[in-house]
Amino acid sequence: MNMYVVNYEYLYHERNGLATRIEYVPNLKGAATEGTPLAAVIGYRWHFSQKLTGFFAGPYVRYRYAYGSGTAKGTAYDFKLPEMNIGIYGGFRWVSIIGFNVVFAWGYGYSFGSEKLTPSNIDVISTFKTFKNVEDRNNMILDAPFNAEFSIRYAF
Repeated sequence: MNMYVVNYEYLYHERNGLATRIEYVPNLKGAATEGTPLAAVIGYRWHFSQKLTGFFAGPYVRYRYAYGSGTAKGTAYDFKLPEMNIGIYGGFRWVSIIGFNVVFAWGYGYSFGSEKLTPSNIDVISTFKTFKNVEDRNNMILDAPFNAEFSIRYAF
């Protein structure tokens, strides 16, 4: 899965963290359609331990925007898919002595957005629906209310 992500977390008052993440996924393909999603996530993390090693939990907000184009029975179409997701998440962080750390997190939220297909007709809607479900990766990125993270980082 070609997904590029940049994470940053600012820790303040020993247990409170403000985590941000930017995501870029090039080349979602399938059903004569190609698209590119971009996302930004911001979340608050309350750490159960003051040492940053251990469990954390908190709310998050994610904005995702996907765009692309395709062909449905000879008709070229474009799509735009803005989405907002608000939810809660939790996870675990392990920090090594030299600063490398591993984060596992999972959350679930409420998503709301809209599909903007131009032109919009039955063939285009059907092809776009097939595109969203052609691979698990497309469905996970375009239609999921989940917020998951597995990352290897360096703390400085």
